[in-house]
Formats: sequence, structure tokens, C-alpha cells
Amino acid sequence: MTARLVVLLCLVIAAPVSWAEEVATVDIDLVDQQPIEYPTHHVQGLAVTADSYWISSVDRRARVGFVFRVDRATAKLAGKRELSFDAQFHPGGIELAGDSLWVPVAEYRPRSTSTILKLDAQSLETQASFTVDDHIGCLAVNAGGQITAANWDARTFYRFTADGKKLGETANPRPTAYQDLKSWGELLVGCGTEKVEGQVRPVVDCLRPDTLALEARWRPRGTLRSGGNNFCREGCAIFKGALFLMPEDGPQTTIYQFAAPRP
Repeated sequence: MTARLVVLLCLVIAAPVSWAEEVATVDIDLVDQQPIEYPTHHVQGLAVTADSYWISSVDRRARVGFVFRVDRATAKLAGKRELSFDAQFHPGGIELAGDSLWVPVAEYRPRSTSTILKLDAQSLETQASFTVDDHIGCLAVNAGGQITAANWDARTFYRFTADGKKLGETANPRPTAYQDLKSWGELLVGCGTEKVEGQVRPVVDCLRPDTLALEARWRPRGTLRSGGNNFCREGCAIFKGALFLMPEDGPQTTIYQFAAPRP
């Protein structure tokens, strides 16, 4: 082997992987925003319909989790439920599926335990539940009722039936820490952040649920009410072609709306 070939091989091996090169990143612009003026604590997840928002959050000091239902027209509180099961008080990213709201409630630490709740979307009463031996930070439910869930920082994705039978798991092939997941047709949409060369990059990714292959990547543009531009720290939702992001805690909690291009 020549010295030149050895040098070239070393350069290839040492070169850092650029996950952004999997697909072209599409910039999307802020089109609307709606402040939420009551205490939301530490926001985690978001779901949206024409009439309502659902928000999951945690009060870390009180060790209590919450789900709020909010009237979309007025931004007024329409329903509220506290969620805590001994050490489990951390609700994660949520998913609305039909008339039910799915909410993971975990211990506030990685590699712990969770209870997956199926709630009536209007009354917020429990319809069903099952437990998982990991911290589940977010989940999505497809049209067939299958659940895809990700653990702390989304290092591992799990697949479950609606009654909690584990179907499989897949390691996240990229360094993105997804905070909220949504089912969108045949795809998953996840918002989160990743560190690239020491810089935190907010992203919204469209993924194949079986392989986690990246189909599209969006970069929200605009300025947060609290300053900065990291729109992808916490909740996300997609409803009728619009992407909704909810990155801030109270008292500056705001729901930001973007146009969501098809991948």
C-alpha cells in the first residue's frame, strides 16, 4: 500500500459524519404565533385540532406532571389533569389519535420506567395504560394504532401495539435528540436538536418509521418571543398542512405556526 493511499484512507476514516448531508435542509418561515398566558411550567408536548391545543408539562419542584386542554380560539384553559405515579411525574411528547390522547409519564431520569396512558381527549380520564422499562420521552401513534416511542434523548426507538406488546426496537442512526413525535401519513415527524461541531442545531425531521431513514429535514426560521431561534426544544404538532412548535416555558409560552412542506 502506497503512502498516498494510506493518507487518503486515514482522511476518510477521520472525516466527521454530517447528518445534514442525508437530505437537503428546507427553511420554513414563521407565519403566525399565539401566546399562552397561564402558567405552563416546563413544556414537553403539543397536540392540535381545529378547536383545541393539548399541552403536556412538568413542574419539577412540585414533582407533578400536567396535561392541559386549551381552547384554540381564546387560548383559555378548558381542561387540566395532574399526572404523577410515585417516581413517575414527567409527561413527554404526546399524540392525539382519534378521540384519544396518548401520554408517556416517566421518571425524571434516563434508563428508568414509564407508564403509557391513553386518555379521553376531552375529559382527560384514563382509558387504558401499560408500563415500559425505560424513560419514554415521546411517542407517535399511526393510523393502525401502532405506537412508536423514543427514550431519553431519543437514543432508542421502540414499537408497541396499542395494548403494550413490544414489537421491536431500533437505535437512532443520527445524533438528534427528538423531543416530540407525530405520525403524519406514512411518516414520523420529530422535532429536536443535535450538536454538530459544538453547535446546537434545531431541526424538524420526517422519518421512515420502520428504518428511521431521513426523508426530509426542515429548519424553522424566525425569532422566539423570549429571544433566540431554537424553535425545536420541546413540543411539535402537525395539523392540516401546518407545523406547530412550542419551545418555551411559562410565562413566555407561545405556540408558533409554520407551513409544512410535503417531503
